[in-house]
Amino acid sequence: MLTNYLKIAFRNIWRNKLYAIITVLGLSIGITCVLLAVLYIQDERHFDNFHTKKSQLYRITTSIIQEKGDQTQITGGTGQVQGPAFKTQVPEVNSYVRVMGGDISADVRANDKVLKLHPLYVDANFLDVFTFKLLQGNPQTVLQNANSVVITEETAFRFFNTTDVIGQTLYLDADPSFQKIGKPLLITGVIQNPPYNSSFQFDLLHPFQYMQVSFEDTSWLNAYLSTFVVLHPNADLSTVSQKFNKIHARLSQSELATNHTQYPKIQYGLQNILDIHLNPLNNGTGNVEGGILYGSKPIYSYLFLGISALILLMASSNFVNISIANSLKRAKEVGIRKVTGGSQYQIIFQFLGESMLLSLVAFVLSALWIQLTLPAFNQLAEKHLVLSDTLDSQLYIYIGLLFLINTLLTGFYPAFVLSGFKPVEVLYRKVKVTGNSLLGRTLIVFQFALAIFLLIASIIFYNQMEYIQTKDLGYNPHQIIRTHINGNREYQTVQTILRNEIAKVPAIQQISFGEEFSSLTTDIRVGSEIIKSHYQSIDEAYIPMLGIKIKEGRNFTNSFPTDKTQNIIVNEAFVKAARLKQPIGTILQNFERRQGSLVIVGVVQNYHSGSLREKLQPMVLFMSNEYTGGIWLKIDKLKQQEALQAFEKIYKQAMPDASYEYHFLSELNAKEYIQEQRWQQIIGIATILSILICCSGLFGLAHLSAHQRIKEIGIRKVLGASISHIVFLVSSSFLQLVLLGFVIATPVAWFVMHQWLRDFAYHISIQGWMFLLTGSFISLIALLTVGYQAIRAALKNPTESLKVE
Repeated sequence: MLTNYLKIAFRNIWRNKLYAIITVLGLSIGITCVLLAVLYIQDERHFDNFHTKKSQLYRITTSIIQEKGDQTQITGGTGQVQGPAFKTQVPEVNSYVRVMGGDISADVRANDKVLKLHPLYVDANFLDVFTFKLLQGNPQTVLQNANSVVITEETAFRFFNTTDVIGQTLYLDADPSFQKIGKPLLITGVIQNPPYNSSFQFDLLHPFQYMQVSFEDTSWLNAYLSTFVVLHPNADLSTVSQKFNKIHARLSQSELATNHTQYPKIQYGLQNILDIHLNPLNNGTGNVEGGILYGSKPIYSYLFLGISALILLMASSNFVNISIANSLKRAKEVGIRKVTGGSQYQIIFQFLGESMLLSLVAFVLSALWIQLTLPAFNQLAEKHLVLSDTLDSQLYIYIGLLFLINTLLTGFYPAFVLSGFKPVEVLYRKVKVTGNSLLGRTLIVFQFALAIFLLIASIIFYNQMEYIQTKDLGYNPHQIIRTHINGNREYQTVQTILRNEIAKVPAIQQISFGEEFSSLTTDIRVGSEIIKSHYQSIDEAYIPMLGIKIKEGRNFTNSFPTDKTQNIIVNEAFVKAARLKQPIGTILQNFERRQGSLVIVGVVQNYHSGSLREKLQPMVLFMSNEYTGGIWLKIDKLKQQEALQAFEKIYKQAMPDASYEYHFLSELNAKEYIQEQRWQQIIGIATILSILICCSGLFGLAHLSAHQRIKEIGIRKVLGASISHIVFLVSSSFLQLVLLGFVIATPVAWFVMHQWLRDFAYHISIQGWMFLLTGSFISLIALLTVGYQAIRAALKNPTESLKVE
């Protein structure tokens, strides 16, 4: 019997090749999307899963609660003192490890090569707590000596073309605020490259005590590195956190008293290592904080899975719709089977078998799609997925469940409808089943509502990103290059060489020395008011080079010696926050980067030093003789290559042993929106797929509808109906469903995208033309899809049409 069912299934699929192709292609695309989403989520959830002590390994989190009580900043950072204090005073803590770096880059010199690498500063027991494979060296001693260093396998090959490097020497040349230059470091170990799904990414490991030699911090109020603790297996997290807080309250009492305006209250928590990637708790602007990668957000995983599932539902809807609409062709077969003794369950089993067969073909085809699209998907999602590495028992269970659900979803209802036909009605042609059943119409509306929603979202996404790219930021970011004076070098000497040599290059128009845009803030007193303000060290060339307008007062100049010791420039947001009517000459207090009082000598227009997600904040600009390694260049657009080559030569002349890299400011600004750009592409692809699935399903249904009404169309033509009338007759019911889908999707799309735009302090307004354009485009596509079948039916010879039974 099973063999007979398979023969019938193959025969019916072959007889209805067009509909089989439509359903299988649609299902395979939907299944591919869902499986890619599952692979993505599985990878996201497996970050840091390779650490053997993962169940006991926690990061200490810090909550800084502001005075009002409703402003709480939660960070994954601590200072240097928390780990040692908690280890000695909390019995539940087995051990601790402090980790700093990741966002620190340093010039490393060895074997006559200079490379810019990323060190991690870690306690000596780092390799005992975290599971990174040591290829060479003794894990108990490799980090014991302050001048020892452990390098990755890749770093060893880049310097020495071998991993046999124990005893070799390298020199670390980094930020002089806490580093010493030139002291030789002994390579004591070689470690396997950290896996891509590790929250730690580094090129070398350096003992924490090396940094402490010139940067020992005893403050309880700082949070700039990560402290991990290994707890006893049965430790209660709440109890441990309470003990941490009591220790902090006791040991930080005097320090809190003098800094109460900035740190009124601090509380500690614990976060398991496995939770870090999807809940990174980073509040900096970079991708790394305290040695930990910035991570991801669960909402993106669920959004990706949700969109993929909806695309699969659309494809499944096509299957159901076409099966129901095509059921009239199979009605006589069902009637004969019932007359000859076939039960309803046997008929259901037969049609479910056909559904399973088509689903199986779709799954096989989706495996091919995944193999073909995985490289592009990895590039889009910034993943390193390899199909052979991801095939585990859990994934097979997911695939099996998806196959079962999809088979039941697509096959059960059509099988139920077909098996319910009564033999007498079927054999006397009293059964009428078309694609216009209530379920069929509902599924068409659902499909087009989703396609319309995605298209509206794509249009709004595109316009918001276009707005971001073209918005006046308050300065001109184009043709501006940013680089650094690397390492602990004599700043003034390097600056002088660069200024003198660049003056000889016409292609380089201006140079400025100062800090990068920063999210750091400080409290500044203006009379009785405390203003929380961003700050940035600049020189006299910075403001004119970026084209920032001075609204009041003047720019910095070397003609005023007090510009480097006392005078500052503020932005309009600072003036507004401080409610200054006459800002020029106003005296300020308590700026942490200056001693004594400050005097405002200029007011600049507001400019965006961060992304457009944040509102413009008060800003203080000041000159400084302190180390600021930032270099800003403005180059001639028409001589860009000449300028870049000339500056690289000058840079290496000024710092012959330094690595050289640069970034265009406009490109750095664009990186602020990488996540949005990625989702713009994902939603764009989903929109295209959804429209293709909708149109293919509509094409199949229109073909069936025209075939089922071919005799009616022939009679109408004989009676004088025009082609346009027949096209309208066939198309109108489908276009009404598209219109209903538009009515449903429009308010949902407006609400969802309005919520998304609220994440940006500066954004576009959702306008009516976006919906009108979407509705017109979808209607046109639907009309062309249905109209093609309608015109074919209308052009048929009535004589042939009237012969159809």
